[in-house]
Amino acid sequence: MKTNYNIIVLLLFSFCIFGQNELSPEQVLEDYTIFKEIITTGHPSLYEYTSKAQWDSIFYDFEQTRIKDLTESKELFKSINSIAKNAYDGHLVIYHPKMDTVPALFPLLLKIIDGKLYTDTDDFGIPLGAEITSIEGIKSNIIIQEFLKYAASDGYNPNKKYRQIEKEFGILYYYEYGEKESFIVKYSINNSELRTIEIVPESFESLENRYPKRSSHFAMYHGNTDRVEHFKNTLAEKWPFVYYMDSIKSDVLTVNSFGLDPKEFKSRLVDLFKDIKKKRVSNLILDIRQNIGGYRINAINLFSFLTEKPFKQRISESTVTDTLPKKRYVIHSMADYNEFFKRYFASAEKKVGRWILTKDHAQEEMIPYKKPFKGKVYVLIGGNTFSAASAFALNAKNCQEITLVGNETGGGYYFHTAQYSALYKLPNSKIMVRVPFVKIDKYVLDKTVPKGSGVLPDIEVELTVEDLIDGIDSQLDYIVKHLIEKQKKHGNSVHNE
Repeated sequence: MKTNYNIIVLLLFSFCIFGQNELSPEQVLEDYTIFKEIITTGHPSLYEYTSKAQWDSIFYDFEQTRIKDLTESKELFKSINSIAKNAYDGHLVIYHPKMDTVPALFPLLLKIIDGKLYTDTDDFGIPLGAEITSIEGIKSNIIIQEFLKYAASDGYNPNKKYRQIEKEFGILYYYEYGEKESFIVKYSINNSELRTIEIVPESFESLENRYPKRSSHFAMYHGNTDRVEHFKNTLAEKWPFVYYMDSIKSDVLTVNSFGLDPKEFKSRLVDLFKDIKKKRVSNLILDIRQNIGGYRINAINLFSFLTEKPFKQRISESTVTDTLPKKRYVIHSMADYNEFFKRYFASAEKKVGRWILTKDHAQEEMIPYKKPFKGKVYVLIGGNTFSAASAFALNAKNCQEITLVGNETGGGYYFHTAQYSALYKLPNSKIMVRVPFVKIDKYVLDKTVPKGSGVLPDIEVELTVEDLIDGIDSQLDYIVKHLIEKQKKHGNSVHNE
């Protein structure tokens, strides 16, 4: 790996590829039983979307009909994913056992638009924006449906799942259909008659090198002809950065991660907002579309620069266990769970097998920065906006002065699970399972939002196939056009003082 952005791509593919080791019926049953006990005794929101009766039926069906046919780790992996998806929890993640080499993979880089697959580059003789209708005789909508079980998301929102499928399409195809020597692909251009092409698989390294060249990274929109450089300086940049758009006399603040050292993160925000204030811009566009979360305090500190009032994030936190289930199979955790429970839930109230904490330990931090930004704020959100970033988006949603533009976030609106998680390794298959143990109920103002939703944008803007082909960032472009029109109507905007 020679590029500076390989960490990003490694995260996209997880690099958790598994061998096809055979398992005895006893080994399958043991691994499944461990997994079942972990989630049924420890997962704090297991019955929020799927009732206990439904879970009992899911387990019974698997135990009576499907488990006896499993003989390999890859089959058990599929089954555990199919079971885990019923939790509708983006923090409950099933990882594949690792192995030394990665097989050659399906090579096309694809984008999901309106539930269909479109090429995101113009490689292999298939032009950018062509619709892929089938692969190896399997229709694309069926392939997407099969892949959904591998992509965890909060509630019923598919946006996060679609974004993950786009990033990991090659490896997901391998998980679902196995290794192939070639692929027969059918596609159409502008709804023309179908064309057929045979393409060969490609190495992981080659896919990694082509990944920055996706049209959906919008290098063209920003006038950068070097797509690799654009990717490294934008999507692959973890630290927050600002750039100025002269056409709208506004700053764009991009925050791709909250998983950064909080002290350094706050220091950089102070410097960035000093620069923003010096420019006296009246509009600030905050882009968190690629932000999958991280440290909560970073999200709190960022919002403190955008508000003039104290704010809230949570109404309660709860857990259903005071001991870590199946602790002997834990290979990584943030701390000793027993100590965490005693320290964090010491003052919690116990109700029907659940410990509930109604005091937010971070509430004192949720106050405005001494000199917050006073202009108009637009926040760009999307399916990748998750966990702490989705909590930030909810703060913005609760603030009437801020406008959210884009797509529904991947993180839940009313609640999500996080705070403490443990990574387990099942002893025989080596499948890994990351389980969260704290349910977080959020402070919301609009209680008409349907359960199972993410944070909804005030203005929903979808990427079109035409914009994909032209390399136009539909969502950012919407705000740009809106501000240009606003300036035409009202003259030059008043600068932020």
